[in-house]
Amino acid sequence: MTRRAMILATAVFLLNLPGQVVSAQASIVHNMVCTVAHGYTMQEVLEVARSIDFDQPDGPNFVFFRQAITGNGNVSPNSFVFATRWADMEHWARSRASRARSPQGALMFQMTDCDWQNSWISLDYTVDEGGSPYEGGELNASLMYFRTCDLREGRTVQDFVDRLAQGNARFREAGDRSIMQVSRRWLGSREGVSPRQVGVRVVGENAEGLARRLDMSVPTGPPQNSQDRVVENCNRRMLMWSHVVHWSPPS
Repeated sequence: MTRRAMILATAVFLLNLPGQVVSAQASIVHNMVCTVAHGYTMQEVLEVARSIDFDQPDGPNFVFFRQAITGNGNVSPNSFVFATRWADMEHWARSRASRARSPQGALMFQMTDCDWQNSWISLDYTVDEGGSPYEGGELNASLMYFRTCDLREGRTVQDFVDRLAQGNARFREAGDRSIMQVSRRWLGSREGVSPRQVGVRVVGENAEGLARRLDMSVPTGPPQNSQDRVVENCNRRMLMWSHVVHWSPPS
């Protein structure tokens, strides 16, 4: 078997393992929870963060700060999720080995308290190619929502991605350009969380677009308990602001 064929066979095998998202199209996101330090505001933190020069060799593709609007009961005041997107783990490792702390970076970390040791890395998979969040990178922020579900026994993450793509078609037909992604915690465990848990993130083309999508999603009857469902035990959506700190899509 050729090396290329072996790689392809391995990727197909991993994609069909329960709970795995391993694909050439998957990217990794390093997440940590931070809190704005006393005496500062979120807007001040954003201004300093956006002044950091991320356009360095091996710099991240995207950096977002995400703030809860409607929480889940566990969100601390003045907290946000610091999310940094990379092409793969090698990209992440190269950046950590080569980066130098800048005065702006030092100031940002003076203005925040981040729980580095409890950070986690997730694998993210985009459901389809029809999304254009933040109006293609032209906006500084947009609304988003996030929810988690547990995969049913015998179902895979690829099953979930496929099912979401089918359901997303009606939103695309209505002109929605939100990006929909499946996110799976990969490195960094969390006590009490099922290993079959997956997350769904939807970020609007703009705030109005995400709100319009939510209006289209209002339930009109009791939830269906079909045996054909891919997931179960889904929690309610958590509405958030997603602030763009750095935007540099890979070429």
